[in-house]
Amino acid sequence: MSRAKWYAAAILVAAIAAAYVPIRNLTFAVRLMTAMRSLASGSSAQDLPVLVEKISRRGGGQDLESLVYRPARRNPEHALVLVPGISELGCYHPRLIALSRAVADEGFLVVTPDIRIFRQFRMGPEALDEIRFWFDQAWTLTAGGGSRKVGLAGISFSATLALITAAQPEVRDRVAWVLGIGAYNDPMRCSREWFAAGPVTVGPGHYPTRYYARWIVMLAALDMLPSEDERRFLQTVLVDLLLQRTVPPPAFRLSPDAARWQCAALMREDQEDPALARQIDAFLTPRLYSKITPDRAAAAIRCPVFLVHGAQDDLIPPEESRRLQERIGARAHLLISPFLTHTHPNDKPLGWRQKVEAALDMLGFFYSFAAASR
Repeated sequence: MSRAKWYAAAILVAAIAAAYVPIRNLTFAVRLMTAMRSLASGSSAQDLPVLVEKISRRGGGQDLESLVYRPARRNPEHALVLVPGISELGCYHPRLIALSRAVADEGFLVVTPDIRIFRQFRMGPEALDEIRFWFDQAWTLTAGGGSRKVGLAGISFSATLALITAAQPEVRDRVAWVLGIGAYNDPMRCSREWFAAGPVTVGPGHYPTRYYARWIVMLAALDMLPSEDERRFLQTVLVDLLLQRTVPPPAFRLSPDAARWQCAALMREDQEDPALARQIDAFLTPRLYSKITPDRAAAAIRCPVFLVHGAQDDLIPPEESRRLQERIGARAHLLISPFLTHTHPNDKPLGWRQKVEAALDMLGFFYSFAAASR
């Protein structure tokens, strides 16, 4: 081979090598977009070649459980701890299962912790210890006994908890990236919106989406009431509302304070009790909000952060993720998508230009995610 041909061949090989990683990332981004579109259409992802295993580990003096997903046809090199939001189904929620299967099919080992307090509609900071525990476990669960990269992801309330966990000094140099879907920035600001009056959007006997968070906040603050019987009754009321069950009438006469709480839980969305809302916030600020704020984490996080928020989010406003991104700075990537509400597909029609622009934004976001996670 002549020297000229040798140089030409060397340049071609170098060009192919240089293009390999961007092309691989672009291909992965397109696959993720396709998978997300399929999930948004209601796919259960049950047809994907994914293995699922329920595992139990001893941690913090208790038995902790998790569902683990892995691709059936290859050994995953990287792992993702995907933390469910607050719901009675937790890691067994059909949408979370479908998402986990779709991500596992892309070559990841996916760990979804069964955080029991979330299934009891409690949002205590003790969940941070469980998230960190499963992050440590994820390193050992891939083939060969060790992952190359482990990321953290969370949905809704858990999105910010994943960020807080990733910023802890003991783990922040080991977290490859954080993905948050529908995160909050300021729990008190969110609480004010959940208790504020607004226009009527639903018919009699129904409640707006933000009441879901209102009822969870009220559950966390029930200790404000001195009567154990009234606390127990109101807990039943709030849980029944969260589960969309019929609310029972009280078996005894409620005190004025307890009756006021019941009224706040059931009132029309164009009504409010701002004094009670302020009392609840004052009670929860030192006991809860100060322990789950991302104030310190936003400054301490060292890995790339990817924030996804629905433009039509009717539970946590997209402004929360915008402010969180501003506080984190250059490490944070933000996607505000008109295709989503809180964590569900948006069923409102979009124009073709909106669809194209949103698709391009999503492609760019997933490309950046691919570069960090692969």
